[in-house]
Amino acid sequence: MRWKGWVFVLLLAPLAGCAEPARFDYYLLALSVAPAFCEDEPQRKQAFAQCQVLSEAGFRAMPLTLHGLWPNRTDRKHPSYCGGETSGAFCRLPPLHLPAVTHARLGQVMPAAADCLDRYQWAKHGSCSGLAEADYFAASVALTERVNRAIGSEIARHTGREISLASLRETLARADPALKDAVTFDCQTPRAPDPAKRRPMLREVRIHFERDPATGLPGQPLAYTRANVRHYNSGCPQGKAYIDTPQD
Repeated sequence: MRWKGWVFVLLLAPLAGCAEPARFDYYLLALSVAPAFCEDEPQRKQAFAQCQVLSEAGFRAMPLTLHGLWPNRTDRKHPSYCGGETSGAFCRLPPLHLPAVTHARLGQVMPAAADCLDRYQWAKHGSCSGLAEADYFAASVALTERVNRAIGSEIARHTGREISLASLRETLARADPALKDAVTFDCQTPRAPDPAKRRPMLREVRIHFERDPATGLPGQPLAYTRANVRHYNSGCPQGKAYIDTPQD
C-alpha cells in the first residue's frame, strides 16, 4: 500500500507555498525611487547590485521599482513571516521557484532581486497572502508595470528637479483614473556625505488595492483614506518632491 502514500504526497505537492492567508484588509504595493534609495548611506548601499547597475537609461526605463506587495491591516498590526521563516541575510532564505517568464519580468521591475530581495519579500509578506509564489509575484510585476505606465515617465522627466504631488495626481487622473486616490507619496532626506544631497527626495510611491475575496489576489485600487491613511503626502515639504538623479 506504499503507493497510496506517494499518491497523497503528489496530490499535495501543487499546494506548496499556498498556505491559508493571514487575516488582512488590503494590499499595499510599495515602489521605490532607486536614486533616492541608493543615495541614502551610499558607502554601504553601493555594495548592492541594484545600486551598482543604476543608470540614467535604466531609470528612464523603470523609474519605479518593486519594493514589495504587502498584505496589510487597517489597524496596522500587519501580518509577517507566516511561513515560519525568520529575518536574516536575504540570500540565506529559501530560493523561489517561479516560471521563467515571471522570473524574467521580476528581474526587470525588481533589480534588487539580484540582492535576494525577492526571497525576503516572499518570506516576510508573500507568505501571508495565501497565494502561490508564482501568482504573488506575477501580480506584483503586473501592478508595478501598471503604475509605471501611469506616472513613470512623468517622474523620470523631472530628474534633478522638483515636481508637485498635485501634478502627479493630475497625471494619474488622466492616465489611470482608478489609481489617483489610491496612491500616496513618501519623501525622505538621505543620509548622504554630500550636503547638497541632504534634501527631502521622493523615496517611495505606495498604492493601495482591495483584496479580491474570490481569488485572494489584489483587486481594484483602494482609496488611501479607506486604509486609515490621512493624506497622500508623507514628508514632502509644501507638496513638492525632489527627484534625485541616478548616482553621480
